[in-house]
Amino acid sequence: MSGTPKRARASLTIRIGLVVLAALLGAVALLSVVNLAANGNYNHATRSLQENIKTSKQDNVDWDKLRVRQQQTDAQFDDAGEMRALLLPRLRESIDHNSRISNQLTKSIIEKTKTDKDDQSNSDTDADARRTDGSESKKDTKLTDAQREKVDELLKQNAQSTQSDSDANDAGSAAKQNTNKSSSQTKPW
Repeated sequence: MSGTPKRARASLTIRIGLVVLAALLGAVALLSVVNLAANGNYNHATRSLQENIKTSKQDNVDWDKLRVRQQQTDAQFDDAGEMRALLLPRLRESIDHNSRISNQLTKSIIEKTKTDKDDQSNSDTDADARRTDGSESKKDTKLTDAQREKVDELLKQNAQSTQSDSDANDAGSAAKQNTNKSSSQTKPW
């Protein structure tokens, strides 16, 4: 037995200490990964927010597209702040600050989108009214008296033929009803 040397074991307290240290290192690694991921999402959302702010200050803006992009930016800030309990205080404050700015921009864009749509529908209505007014006045000035009389005659003929067709349909349906009544009376069942 003297040929195999015995390996010395660490005491129980040292082994427990090493397990606790490994758990702490694992927790620190987890916090680091969570904070790095949140910081990446935060940086991406912040760049997107800055681009959207620049775009909103331009003259010819497609407010619908900008609204969609801005809502995506809001979602990115939400993703960045998802694990708020594990985030470093400074990162959490930065995310909250930019998230508030992003929400304000979203509200402003939605209001401008509604205003833009209202203005568009009003201008469409005005343009339609102008087109209708212009076309009616052109139609009136282009018809001569002879043409108007011809149109009136055609309308009267059309009304008479429509009335004749409806009378014929009424008579035909009455004949069918009479036929059905007489045939139903002769049937034994």
